[in-house]
Amino acid sequence: AAGGGPPAASRGSPRMYDFSVSKQAVGDSGEAALALLRRCTPEGHPVRSATSALAKLLAYHFESPLAGSERLAHQADYVASRLTGGAIASDWHNALKLGFDVRALRYPEWLTGGEIGEIARGRLPRVVRPGEPIGPVSDKLVAKYGLASGCLVVGGTTDSIAAFLAAGADSVGDAVTSLGSTVAIKLLSDVPADDASTGVYSHRLGDRWLVGGASNAGCAVLREQGFSGDELARLSEEIDPLAQPPCTDYYPLSSLVVGERFPRPDENAVGVLEPVPESRAAFLHCILHGIAKVETEGYEALAALGASELRRVLTSGGGSQNAQWTVMRQALLGVPTSRAANIDAAYGAALLAARGAG
Repeated sequence: AAGGGPPAASRGSPRMYDFSVSKQAVGDSGEAALALLRRCTPEGHPVRSATSALAKLLAYHFESPLAGSERLAHQADYVASRLTGGAIASDWHNALKLGFDVRALRYPEWLTGGEIGEIARGRLPRVVRPGEPIGPVSDKLVAKYGLASGCLVVGGTTDSIAAFLAAGADSVGDAVTSLGSTVAIKLLSDVPADDASTGVYSHRLGDRWLVGGASNAGCAVLREQGFSGDELARLSEEIDPLAQPPCTDYYPLSSLVVGERFPRPDENAVGVLEPVPESRAAFLHCILHGIAKVETEGYEALAALGASELRRVLTSGGGSQNAQWTVMRQALLGVPTSRAANIDAAYGAALLAARGAG
């Protein structure tokens, strides 16, 4: 991309969010990128991840030195730039793993200077607040797509944060738990909380912070144990959600997974789903209780890191539909717990844009 205009072409296929430079980059370029990050970045910083945007940029360079016109763009940045016809702009949330300092609201000196700066300088997008106007859609595209004249493009966010906004969590202490194949939690806090050892980090949301963590444990084990949707619904009706299950020490990691980061960091962790009760309903009770314990321990871990007190939990994902499980989780969490009314990331992004363009 030229410095002041939209991207004209890309270097190969886009590298998606889960692209790992340690596993998928060409030759030794990924290891060279990670070695540079270990030398020049703060201990535990998110950019040290093999899937970080900065790791991908550096790996590109070690594959073949970056040309003078090349710039980095996240997918959302690329789309926004094409819409406006202007220079690439990113946002606080997408730029976090590029190295943008969301506390000081600037790129840190280790990124703009030194060894990394020699490679990255002049290639990083300007960064705006999520929802902040970037510019109007170009006249050409307004005419092509029949958009309103003056239609604005604003700073974006990530899909998971957009889903958080869609859920209606808007007060300090509000949280959203996603009960999918794995468990992910996000809490709106007055203060940031970070712990690289467990993968906890904070996104800035206005003057507040969205503190989150993700476990490898979750509902994937239900399918592995042969529970169909109909059976889950039927057996759940047989469970007393306020009663203790026969086994309280389950740790519901998938059999395909070795290792856990949050809330119990252990690179050798494996799932624990025994002893197995004779009754399928009792077995299900034990598994649901085990997943709920992971969720509860997750919020306790955020509190131990200094995050704001948990006050309410809204739930997304397939597990949000189980009413008995919601009662069980509420008893363990000790705060009102319910299904989120809306979890559509597109709706959350629209809310963000409406507020920003105000």
